[in-house]
Amino acid sequence: MGIALSGGRNIARAQPASEIDCRGALFAAVPHGVRSIRFRVRGKWSDPVAVPPAQHGRDDRQAALSELVRVPAGAASISLDRPVGLFGVTPAQPFRTSVPTSYAWGFPVVARSGWGADEKLMTWGTPEYAPAQLITVHHSAIPTGEEYSDYRDTVKEIYHYHASPAPLGQGWGDIGYHLVIDPNGVVYAGRSTGTAESPADDSPIFKPGSSLGPGAEIITAGHVVGANTGNIGICVIGDFTDHLPSKAALHSLDIVLTRLCSGLGLNPFAQVHYANPVNGATAIMPAVSGHRDWQAVAGATECPGDFQHAVLPLLRQLSAIG
Repeated sequence: MGIALSGGRNIARAQPASEIDCRGALFAAVPHGVRSIRFRVRGKWSDPVAVPPAQHGRDDRQAALSELVRVPAGAASISLDRPVGLFGVTPAQPFRTSVPTSYAWGFPVVARSGWGADEKLMTWGTPEYAPAQLITVHHSAIPTGEEYSDYRDTVKEIYHYHASPAPLGQGWGDIGYHLVIDPNGVVYAGRSTGTAESPADDSPIFKPGSSLGPGAEIITAGHVVGANTGNIGICVIGDFTDHLPSKAALHSLDIVLTRLCSGLGLNPFAQVHYANPVNGATAIMPAVSGHRDWQAVAGATECPGDFQHAVLPLLRQLSAIG
């Protein structure tokens, strides 16, 4: 078990220490169960910083690490008397040429190979599929996307954090979301629908060979603990606690929700009697929900941010209009 420090440095190693150099890192995550950490800033230790427990993840294993905590500007070290893991990402090249893109469901999605997914990290195991029941909207919170000059690096950062084995990451074996939307409105394929050997780039979200229709089967992901089976997870990059996503991001989210609801036969205003056939969890949820709507199942969270959650009724209305 250890701390994961990410962003700003292209490093991947573990080292035992009681005071860890965190200069150049943007984020930190600590082992499950740790509730606070401290940073040394300009020679002085900060007050304890609360650490939010993991609110995403697979249904079949406990998260190895907490949610990400932002490293304060000027912080030189972090205090935790355990081994430490450091990781970063390799910057992607700008979109100077076309990248592999899927149009399978009526809207463009940058394929995993298009944003540079390292398929060696895709170790989830045997794919599991189940009929789509509803959709859940998230925000990334940390990172916000502003940390990188190329939003593909943000997607890669989320992927590395979710997929890397502990103590470098959560150890889920893949990114937890089915789709990710950046502030420019670009949509990215998230969770692989196949295996590490055959990632099935041409068919995001759904079982390879599927048609978009009622009962279409989706790959089980890791975005709402205890309620992942049959639940499509869409993450918008940014922290929307005190402001809305960009117009471009909202436009793309509207298009994605409209197309998926229409194709799956979901009434975005309907209350769905969700049932997880794997663990028996049940809930009555909107067909298009926010992560925080699942608190009775998954635990307390502010996701997808106050402002984005407040706009979900409008997005449901737009999706119903088509």
